[in-house]
Amino acid sequence: MNRKVIKLTFFQIRAFFLFLKRRLTEGQFLMFCCLLVGALASIASIILKLFVVKLEHFFFESSKFGDIVWYQALTPIVGIGLSSLLIERVYKKHFLKGNDKIVYAIAKENSDLPFSQSYSHIVTAGLTVGLGGSCGLESPMVATGAAIGSNLGRATFLPYKEKTLLLACGIASGISSAFGAPIAGILFALEILLIDVSIASFIPLLMSSATGALLAKIILGDNVLLTFNNIQAFNSQNTFLYVGLGLLAGCLSLFYTRTFHFIDHKFSAFRTPVQRWLIGSLLLGVLIFLFPQIFGEGYIFVKTLAETGQVPQNSILIAHTHNQWIIWLFIVGTMIFKIFGTTFTLTGGGNGGSFAPSLVIGALLGYVVGRFFQLLGYADVPLVNMIVVGMAGMVSGLFFAPLTAIFLSAEVTNGYSLFIPLMIVAAISFFVVKTFEPLALEMKKLSQQSELDPTNRDKFLLSRLELRFLIRKDYPVFNLTTTLTEILAKMRVSDKDVYAVTNEANILMGVIYLNDIKSIILGPREDAKNITAGDIMMKQVMLTIEDDMESAIQKYEKLNSAKNVLPIVDKEGKWLGFISKASILDKYRAEIVKTS
Repeated sequence: MNRKVIKLTFFQIRAFFLFLKRRLTEGQFLMFCCLLVGALASIASIILKLFVVKLEHFFFESSKFGDIVWYQALTPIVGIGLSSLLIERVYKKHFLKGNDKIVYAIAKENSDLPFSQSYSHIVTAGLTVGLGGSCGLESPMVATGAAIGSNLGRATFLPYKEKTLLLACGIASGISSAFGAPIAGILFALEILLIDVSIASFIPLLMSSATGALLAKIILGDNVLLTFNNIQAFNSQNTFLYVGLGLLAGCLSLFYTRTFHFIDHKFSAFRTPVQRWLIGSLLLGVLIFLFPQIFGEGYIFVKTLAETGQVPQNSILIAHTHNQWIIWLFIVGTMIFKIFGTTFTLTGGGNGGSFAPSLVIGALLGYVVGRFFQLLGYADVPLVNMIVVGMAGMVSGLFFAPLTAIFLSAEVTNGYSLFIPLMIVAAISFFVVKTFEPLALEMKKLSQQSELDPTNRDKFLLSRLELRFLIRKDYPVFNLTTTLTEILAKMRVSDKDVYAVTNEANILMGVIYLNDIKSIILGPREDAKNITAGDIMMKQVMLTIEDDMESAIQKYEKLNSAKNVLPIVDKEGKWLGFISKASILDKYRAEIVKTS
């Protein structure tokens, strides 16, 4: 009964939207949808944030065990376990974790995301982070907003371009709601998720992002959002500090990326999700016991450092010391092990992202560098400035998003006076990592799991296309034993100039090109009955169903200009049809028009 009510409600809502679609102009309806997506994505993000706040209040602030380190080390095991259970048993294949899955959906799935994505991330990420998992909420917020935009576009039968715009609006609103940073929200969608939006689309995108920031500001205020205001003016004499910080941020981002992929590869060898959960969450528990500051997102710890400069001495490692160098080393350890804590959380089955950890790690790096010089006697080092700029350095190096890093750090902290050091650190960090890693953290995973190449727009558009949609089967097929007489008879009634030769199991054995056998056809052949297709065929280069478009183009380029049609086979070598080079180029041109 409940399912029938839900379906009826859905159809009534869709009927209302379709009514609006008929009554409004195309631009008016699209703007209305963008504003609605922005509001819904913001509300979903706010619900997730408040869900985490309530869980933390119930399990820690109002609990008599809340301040005990061993208790904080155990709760993430429960949170990650519940999250993993929901992902594996309830949402199953419909659950897409990671920004790379959104990029794949945009490229390969016509920007369609499962409807369950609109709410599943709220539950799973809330349990993971609310009970102490060392990751961030921004990636689930992005996934939720993207799903809301995608499903609204699909429900109202919008074409690909407009549906992708709604998806981008949901993403921008999610990030904007998380930080109260509307410009950073837009840049996140453009830089990190590679969403190609035209200049004309910026207005609805701006409106959606502003809506998200406004709602978050009204409902959450400054208490839940990451904000601190005691920024000092930029002093050019500290430029060498920022250059060094940029180099260190690049090296640390590179270490984060390679550590994450190494541990993720090791965890993928475990047979069951239970094994990944137990090992990952137990290792995380040990790290939290030693370094309690890696518990949860870590924003509160960063705000404490920025506002007071004090380090909570709730770890057994520094509980009985006031030596500032030992405390400084403890912060260095917290910064490094935050990387491992985040990796264990995500690979162990928890749901979250690396965006918040990158900000926290970057802030700790800035603190470590600034505090180091303060301990050496340079009292005028701007510690808060170093924290803010360090955040930008890690985001830029980890996600290859220097503009997002610059504007996010500036918007969140009101550090607009720091644009010069923000640009210096973001640029240096980006180029350091880019020297050794061609792809960002999540885009590397996307490239490994699919044929998509997110580094180049032309290649990315080409990789959106799939060979299976270009196969033509209306070509004559000959058996190995088909005689020349029979071949000529079929050629007379066919408009094709290339033919496949297969065996009895339909395995492709070769190809016959009309131009190559003209001399045989035109010349007198008294032995035509004795010549077979197997005698005159060529063992031509062939495409496979697993080839991507780039490798297909390369195979065409190796042939002479007359061979612009190639056969394609399946994994077993069975003939599927022919694909022409012209059809690939026509499809590519159509894709450019579609996305421009």
